[in-house]
Amino acid sequence: MTAVPRTDPAKRRTAKWTRWGLLLTVLAASTILGLLHANRSGTFWPVGVDALCPFGGLESLNSLILNGAYLKKVEFGSLALLIASVILVAVFGRTFCGRICPLGTLQEVFERLGKRFVPEHGPVPVWLDRPARFLKYGVLAVFVLWTWRAGELVMRPYDPWAAYHHLTSPELLTEIVVGAVVLLVSLIGSLLYDRFFCRYACPMGAFLGLGAKLSWFKVRRNELSCIDCGACNAACPVAIDVAEAITVDSPECIACGECVEACPVQDTLVVADRRSIRTSSLMVTAFTFLIFFGIVALTTAAGEFEWTKTTLAGEVQRTGSGSGSGDGVVDTSTIKGWMSVNDIADATGLAPNDIAEPFGIDESEYGEGLGEVKEAYGFEMSTLRDHVTALLAESP
Repeated sequence: MTAVPRTDPAKRRTAKWTRWGLLLTVLAASTILGLLHANRSGTFWPVGVDALCPFGGLESLNSLILNGAYLKKVEFGSLALLIASVILVAVFGRTFCGRICPLGTLQEVFERLGKRFVPEHGPVPVWLDRPARFLKYGVLAVFVLWTWRAGELVMRPYDPWAAYHHLTSPELLTEIVVGAVVLLVSLIGSLLYDRFFCRYACPMGAFLGLGAKLSWFKVRRNELSCIDCGACNAACPVAIDVAEAITVDSPECIACGECVEACPVQDTLVVADRRSIRTSSLMVTAFTFLIFFGIVALTTAAGEFEWTKTTLAGEVQRTGSGSGSGDGVVDTSTIKGWMSVNDIADATGLAPNDIAEPFGIDESEYGEGLGEVKEAYGFEMSTLRDHVTALLAESP
């Protein structure tokens, strides 16, 4: 078969820039929400990164099934994102990784910086690369099973994405310092090898990779028209040998479509199903957006997807009491570590000094989250809750 050169440069550029537009938009939105969460000010306080990450849904799944409750810091939104990601895997493969994931975007940005500023270097040696790619499956198993057994988010201190969201927070160097190191190593590694963390350590990528072989649409190569130019291999951000595959069904494939757009020969690399029904890389991006954010929009409209944290005062106002019993009594079990002395005072009518005095909390820290304050002053949240309960019982 004669190789026919492609004559659609405008379409190829549109497909590439549409993908990058989606990636950068999600990264920017996630970054803004993370900064607003870590540096609370005013009345708008977004939920944390754990509630806006599909892996949080996987971590919380065991608790949800057994206890009917999410783990601390996790909301329904993370489960909705997990469901959306799994649906995408069934249709297009790991397109969440290749067209939405903000941590993946950050790594690709650093890879492009590396091409500009880092001297030429060879690929990771095969003898090291192949076994190292299995590490992420170990990370997935360890942290999911550990979380399910412990009943709390044990991965959070080691999570590079949590660290990224707390770059401007004191919590970075106290609770997430290991995650900060992992983030730094991942970005430095991405200067040399694209998607460094994705390749070797990402548990979400490992989870989605388990189902990627079953996806309906895959990248498929026409052997007869292939000219063995290697452009597809050079474009692949996770170093898959696309040029030797008939069907790219590797669990490493992030379904980004970069290889398809790099191929110079018409109809040689295409996205198609088993019946050879094709779709374009641009349409994959479009459907990825519609499926993923359609689920987000539907769950938000249904009131199930929480974007902001509810303060204790807000909970009392919403239900008539913190427990929802309607008896006008604040349920002190709803006092959480992200709340402050001032939050409790606003909700209960108690004086901040009365709440803080037994624990020696300085007045300058009345607005700080109790999760951090308790570490500095050496008390437990349960003790503070009991103290507030006693104060409420004494108040007229």
